[in-house]
Amino acid sequence: MFAASSLFFAVACTTVSSGEDGGGGAASCAFAVRFRGELYTRVQHADFTVSDELGSSRRTLCEDTGEGSSDGTAGTETYATYRIEELDSGTAVAVRDTPANVGRRDRLNLYVLQLDGGPPDEAKKFLDEER
Repeated sequence: MFAASSLFFAVACTTVSSGEDGGGGAASCAFAVRFRGELYTRVQHADFTVSDELGSSRRTLCEDTGEGSSDGTAGTETYATYRIEELDSGTAVAVRDTPANVGRRDRLNLYVLQLDGGPPDEAKKFLDEER
């Protein structure tokens, strides 16, 4: 369980350098989408089976820094979203977004539902399994 929790924390919080401050970092938005009104965040995982297309998800706006996209397009991009066989779509989905998942031939990324207490237990268990 610790490994999955660590994995989610590493994905949900990223650091970027502005290049102007000598390499100091600042918090940045996680890769996240809204699907059926819920927030899903990307996790680094390549071993899942894709099923039928569910519709589309929408990229989220940057909410943790108070900054949005300077070109006004943040939150308007939509991505094809697919069911995965191992988990219910209310727990996780596969999304065709960028950057693509180079660990998979279909280039899809795995996104997991984020609740107030973090990801659902089913998602943690799935990510911890030796596959």
